[in-house]
Amino acid sequence: MFQIREKSRAVTKMSEIKEQPVKWLWYPYIPFGKLTVIHGAPDSGKTMFACRLMAACTNQINLEEMEKRSPGNVLYFTADDDLSDMVRPRLIEAGADLSRVFVVNDMLPFTLADDSIEKLIEDFDIQVMIVDPIQEYLEYEVYGDEPELIYPIILKLERIAKHTGCAILVTAYSDGRGGKNGDRWKFDFAEKISSVLCLERAGTEAKESSLIHEKCLLAPEGKRKVFMLEDGAENGNCP
Repeated sequence: MFQIREKSRAVTKMSEIKEQPVKWLWYPYIPFGKLTVIHGAPDSGKTMFACRLMAACTNQINLEEMEKRSPGNVLYFTADDDLSDMVRPRLIEAGADLSRVFVVNDMLPFTLADDSIEKLIEDFDIQVMIVDPIQEYLEYEVYGDEPELIYPIILKLERIAKHTGCAILVTAYSDGRGGKNGDRWKFDFAEKISSVLCLERAGTEAKESSLIHEKCLLAPEGKRKVFMLEDGAENGNCP
């Protein structure tokens, strides 16, 4: 008869745990070492916001009420837009330092389950990683009937962010604030997503988009921001 040896559990007194204050890329919207989601309907300005965030990270062109910090490197995954005629012009318009923006441009198959993500962050000293949009890098439908299939990826990204100290931001198509798909980010994956942001555009002709802070586990939700979408606009203004 085989005997199963019981494993001892590691137990630590809370008095021995060192308190670690949260570091912020943009308080209270985007923390370092955590996972942030920004969702919205198509054409709500998610990619343009991502480009302005990259300008803030790489070239100190800060968003409103963002504390000044030393320039850092960004890892950007995008599958929707062409790098040469869409992404690069937008980054230049936003004022980003292109030498600090890293993109994966090989033809190898890639999903967020790939084990190379953490190595890329460490090899290129990445402070901020942006996935735009997350749907293009998943093997399952994010708004399907089985959200538990997506949970391991959310958990993995959260662990990578925690281990590396990198701020990980993913954009997602949704039906907007209060919609069934949009609410999934606040509720189904609630404990692993530290901050949920929603971009809303009044209409296809509108020249501005509102950034709404729907949920934050680490601080009170931030106030609504308005971002101009037209060329040459300022980075962000609060109404």
